[in-house]
Amino acid sequence: MEGGASSNGISQDPIPELSPAQRLQEKHVADAAHRPMVEDAIDEEDIVHPPPSMKAAVPIASTAVEEVQQPFPEKAAGKQKAREEPIESPSKSNVLHPVILDTKSEDAFPALGRGPKSPARASVPMAWGARKPLGVANAVPNGVNGQGPLSSTSRASTPVSGKPAPASTNASVASHRRGPSIPQYIPIPGRHSERIQFAPSQLLPRDQLKKPLNDVLRNINKKSKATVEMKSGPSGTIIFEGTGPVDAARQALRDVAKEVGSKQSVKIPIPLSVRPHIIGKQGSVVQGITKRTGARIQVPRAEETATPHDDDDDSMTIDVTIEGDAVAAEMARREIESIVNERTSTVNMRLRDIPEEYYPFIAGPHDARIHALENGRQVKVHVPEYHTWSGQPPPQAPAPGMLPQFEPNRGSHIRISGDRAAAQEARLEIERQVEQLRREITLSQLAINRGQHQFIIGDQGTSLHDLLEETGCAIILPPSTDDTEMLTITGPKDNIELATEKIMNLATSMHMASIDIAKQHASAPAGAQAHARALTQYLQRRQAIEQLERQFDARIVLPATEDSPMNWEVYSRDGKNTIRARSDIMNLINAHPPTRLRQVPVDPFYHQHIRQQAARHIQDHFGVNLLLPEQNIHNPQVVLVYEGPDVLSTSDYTLPRQRPTPTEVTQFERALRQAEAHVQSLIERRQQLGSRTFNVPSKLNDKIVRQADREQQNLPPTEIPVQVTSVPANSANGNPATGETQRVSEPVEHIVTLRGQDDMVDNLAQKLMLFLERAKADELERGHVTSFEFPQKFANYLIGRRGENINKYRDEFDVEIQINDGKVEIKGPVAKADLAKAKIIALGKKLEDEVTHVLKIKPQYHKDMIGAKGAQVNRLQDRYNVRVQFPRTVANSSDDRSVADGVSEVGGSRSNRSNQAPDEVIIRGPRRGADEARDELLNLLQWTIDNSHTSMVSVAQSQLPSLIGQGGREMESARLATGAQIDVPGNRDSPDSAGRVPIQIKGTKKQVEEATKLLEQKSKAFDDSVSRAIDVDKKYHKALIGSGGSNIRNLVLAAGGSDDRRELARTVRFPRPESADKTIHVEGSKAVVDKIVAAIETFVNQREKQVTEFLEIAPEKHRLLIGRGGETRRALESQFHVSIDVPRMSDEGAARSRVKLVGEPADVGSAKAHILDLVKEQEATTIEVPRRLHHAISDNGQFFRRLRNDHNVTVDHAGQQPPAKPSGGSRSRPNGGRALPLITDQQDEINGHSWETVDNDEDQAEDGNITWVLRGPRENISKAQNALTKAMEQAGSQQQSSIGYLVLPDPRTYRFIIGQGGSQINAIRRQTGCKIAVPRDQAKGEAIEIVGSKDGIEQAKDIILETIQNGGS
Repeated sequence: MEGGASSNGISQDPIPELSPAQRLQEKHVADAAHRPMVEDAIDEEDIVHPPPSMKAAVPIASTAVEEVQQPFPEKAAGKQKAREEPIESPSKSNVLHPVILDTKSEDAFPALGRGPKSPARASVPMAWGARKPLGVANAVPNGVNGQGPLSSTSRASTPVSGKPAPASTNASVASHRRGPSIPQYIPIPGRHSERIQFAPSQLLPRDQLKKPLNDVLRNINKKSKATVEMKSGPSGTIIFEGTGPVDAARQALRDVAKEVGSKQSVKIPIPLSVRPHIIGKQGSVVQGITKRTGARIQVPRAEETATPHDDDDDSMTIDVTIEGDAVAAEMARREIESIVNERTSTVNMRLRDIPEEYYPFIAGPHDARIHALENGRQVKVHVPEYHTWSGQPPPQAPAPGMLPQFEPNRGSHIRISGDRAAAQEARLEIERQVEQLRREITLSQLAINRGQHQFIIGDQGTSLHDLLEETGCAIILPPSTDDTEMLTITGPKDNIELATEKIMNLATSMHMASIDIAKQHASAPAGAQAHARALTQYLQRRQAIEQLERQFDARIVLPATEDSPMNWEVYSRDGKNTIRARSDIMNLINAHPPTRLRQVPVDPFYHQHIRQQAARHIQDHFGVNLLLPEQNIHNPQVVLVYEGPDVLSTSDYTLPRQRPTPTEVTQFERALRQAEAHVQSLIERRQQLGSRTFNVPSKLNDKIVRQADREQQNLPPTEIPVQVTSVPANSANGNPATGETQRVSEPVEHIVTLRGQDDMVDNLAQKLMLFLERAKADELERGHVTSFEFPQKFANYLIGRRGENINKYRDEFDVEIQINDGKVEIKGPVAKADLAKAKIIALGKKLEDEVTHVLKIKPQYHKDMIGAKGAQVNRLQDRYNVRVQFPRTVANSSDDRSVADGVSEVGGSRSNRSNQAPDEVIIRGPRRGADEARDELLNLLQWTIDNSHTSMVSVAQSQLPSLIGQGGREMESARLATGAQIDVPGNRDSPDSAGRVPIQIKGTKKQVEEATKLLEQKSKAFDDSVSRAIDVDKKYHKALIGSGGSNIRNLVLAAGGSDDRRELARTVRFPRPESADKTIHVEGSKAVVDKIVAAIETFVNQREKQVTEFLEIAPEKHRLLIGRGGETRRALESQFHVSIDVPRMSDEGAARSRVKLVGEPADVGSAKAHILDLVKEQEATTIEVPRRLHHAISDNGQFFRRLRNDHNVTVDHAGQQPPAKPSGGSRSRPNGGRALPLITDQQDEINGHSWETVDNDEDQAEDGNITWVLRGPRENISKAQNALTKAMEQAGSQQQSSIGYLVLPDPRTYRFIIGQGGSQINAIRRQTGCKIAVPRDQAKGEAIEIVGSKDGIEQAKDIILETIQNGGS
């Protein structure tokens, strides 16, 4: 924001007041300016003999490091340009802004490496550090030895030594690294020189040195291959210079720092989210830093940082403490900051301390300011909309000359996310704007009718944005749950009046109508107001108010409280809509008189029980809707409303708008009486309600309430749990409600009340009193402490994420648990402490037994191994009690810093996926289960590899519907035929330039080859196909199709087309019968299409020559023409090439006996003669068949069909009822009802089947005979009679004494049993003499039924299983 006036009337201050973050920064600087330590005191020897350079102590933020090469030879030096390095004292700002450096960079840390190589990227301020969790002490961030603070909001790069970068080509480099810039020299092999520089305060006092300084240097030089010399530096600093081999010189300088350097303590604020990455897996990262630098690093424990916070909020920080000498502390600090920078390149921040009243001004009209902040920056800013307060109302209008004090709402925050530098810039810009708003924003309040509030807001808040743009002011409305009418107007003082005028203009543009609901039914038995209140409640539940508002573009305001008069107010911008809405509301009210509603007083204790047990029942049986009070839980009134018996849901019901008739009123009253009686019956069966109260110490109150909930967890649904309430004693004035009071000796602090059925209250009260006594006894043992060893490497698992696991143990055992350096300390009652100890020790043993297997599996197989919705993995996890973890995405597998702490129990979810390579699958769990799961997973991998052959077939996109088929039948058929997985592209997949899309095929090598061949054949046929259209009069379509499609099928086959039913349907497509279209479409290869079209034209020409004749045939003989299922008629039509139309049974008069024949004259004559011969009087003979043999002979109707087809003889039973069909046994699922085996299970498990035999009990067969009447031509009657006699002898001689039921695990194998055209099953029948029935709906697990002798059914079963094993061959 620049100076000048803004569009909303807020002026800009050229020198804005500092933000809270900036004021905190200044406080840190002031604290750091004077922090005296022992090391800062001047040595007495220095006072007597001051060193030449001791004139001004220069604060050093960290150890400055320099690298010096040996000087050039004189000749070479003479050719060099002279350089000067002026020494200046560091500025205050330079000390406060340390650079962000990478410890591994030689440029960033020249004391430990070579000279700079290339300019480093300029550092940027950190975007975190705003606040810390409540569990962390609010220590002020500080620099090394109390100097410049390592602020998280300012990281300007400045040379630590205070020397400015020299004017050279490397000036840009020097400005981005710590330490001074050193002139470049040509290095001499073996002669490497480095130096470190200390301020006096960074050195141990002489009396604290173990040896004199000269002796320390002498010992180091003696042990090292390098030589270390001490020199005096500028501003009283001491320089130690090491010369020699590179590694030796560096190690010697580290040894010097360790011996003579004072102990430094540095606190670095880091984002809480980075804590796991600082620690690493089982502490690997922090231990590595300690080992490399020699510094001691302390990271707050997880339970100390267990403050709830959002995972996407990086403004939460903790302090990491670093202790060690100056060099070690600086090296450790840089490594930690390197990790932080790597993990926080993008950040998510929440600004929690900004009042909501400022949000509209920060966002600007139509979010203009947000767009300005985001424009050109890689950052997103989200400012919540704020035009209605909730929970926290705006402050009252201030006194004249005063500004209001706005308070932030902790539940509403401004969020900033994106690049760290851009996010920080946006944050600072918002904070500057907030400081300006604090100085300029005031408020005023205006009372406006609540019904007009919605119109002030406008659609989606457009009016508010327009108001902010025009006047520079914003509006805050009260929520609908508050009864106030006050609007709050916020903005600059000079603009408030203009905004007020604008708001009043908006409010007065509304039209309003009022409706007194109670007045419409003033004589209601329960009272006019009570009826109006109940009706309003019902219409609200039915969402009628919202429907009316949408229908009439109006706003309906209801009374704010239940006790208010039931006056509805209707507001609309259009006066006509107001009238229409009022009229419709009056119709609704008149359609719901008091006779349609009934109020039943029921104790609120029963309300929830009635909702569960009665609401659905009375709706289904009586058509009555039950309403329970929701806002006032103490209201006893239950409202019953008659709606009707056919109401299924809210969306199905239309509210009536007509006055009910007297008949309807009678129906209402009867249904309401029945519903009320049902509700009362649920209550009357209950015992009398009672209550008991007792007093408990406040510290045990929560435990008592939780224990009461636990005691009632397992109550049956029909029981009503006891209500438990607890209030402080002072809120109840020390007087319990009702019932017996039990006094305890301790001071009374809370009153617990139990209310419910008498026996349940007494039972629960006894249990709670016993629990209370035990709890008080436990309090006496709170000081007991037990401790034991626990493996430190599993400490994170015991603690859990944010302390979840350890808090669970604390709540479960009611003890305090602390963990420190491999030791667990439990404080609490002896028994509970022992139980907690046993549980934790068992956890440790379980973790010790836990193993982790890492399997290298290519990512391409992961999806198939996981299974649909994780089915395969979940089955393995449940079977072996392990955790199988596949990688989610491709991650950086070489970064151990990305491993967060383990967070849960063994076998639980421990999120280590960020460190998991994309080809790694991790199995973790008990050793035995993990080993078995690993073996099975490897077997599954091998199976997946064997079934992962792939292929691709390119097809025209327009062919996809025909390939898929109706309901996917065609594609499913191809999948079953080949066994391959075939994936068809979806509608959203775009075709290539040629209009083709790929179909993916997957499976075994053989399956893929077969599926590829099949699809390529279909693709080629489609590509070669042509399409022709031929117009045929619709009167010929039915004849052209033929009975059951026989004519068109024969025509297509004769032309060389396919006999497949689906292919046939695609080859010739007729228009729908109800359509006026007469075009027939023919599609296929050109030769086939031409032949079909020619055949159709020939057929039509023949039909045009056809004649029609009628035969008079008695209706009782029509069945002889039709046959079973129309079989005879179809045979006649096919034989004589005619169409036969038999009258329907509904026809009357002469038409009932007229049979129409259509065809060519010769064909019609032949058919006529045959039909007359067929229907002439037939002879009949009667045979008595034993009822026990009826079903064995009929063979499910097969025998009847053979007689009709072979001898033209029909059978009836002279009106007698056939005997009941014998019932079969139970049909078991395979594998004893268990789930089907895994694809990796053994073969015998996969081929598991169910076989059950049932003996026929002839004693239960029906006695007596049943009449069989054989009708047909005389010469055929005797043949049929002989066939029946033979069948009776065969049925009587065969011992079909057993029935076998065979269920196979895979329904797809049933096709092998049937064989092509039923050849296989017929062969089995002939070989075994058994009757075999294969169910049609095989997917439902129905059994194959085998009827015959015991030996026969066993033989048939064996043959079937062998046939399936051989794949039907």
